[in-house]
Amino acid sequence: MKKILVLFLVLTIFTLPFFGEFFCKKYDLEVGKWIRIEEGPKPVVVQDIKFEFPSYIGPKKLDIKGLPQAIIDFKNYGDVPLKVKLALALFDDENNLVACGTTSSRFVHTKGGKEEKATIVFSNVRSKIDKAKYFYLTVETE
Repeated sequence: MKKILVLFLVLTIFTLPFFGEFFCKKYDLEVGKWIRIEEGPKPVVVQDIKFEFPSYIGPKKLDIKGLPQAIIDFKNYGDVPLKVKLALALFDDENNLVACGTTSSRFVHTKGGKEEKATIVFSNVRSKIDKAKYFYLTVETE
């Protein structure tokens, strides 16, 4: 597992010159609450993230459970449209990767001054996701 993480980090470092801006940081995970971030590769700022394990389909009172997901609010404070790419990697207490996912701007680019809400669905991992304690948020813009 550690070899995979090291390989991922090395590949990320070598590909940095090809991306406009890059941001990556570790945060503590809380389920069901909005986590205030207010950081990112300027002029894009990730404002909040909310993890839902599981999410619900329709009104919560119907109790129709969906897939685990993360909802990410971000804004392009710049004047130029940017392609925003987001990735989350979730880890447990023992530093094991338990889930990961990616998404990008909804309509190819996020216009300057626009705010977007993106969703990352963790559709292929469910058994250990409830043990996640922290996550890495990665944001790239071009």
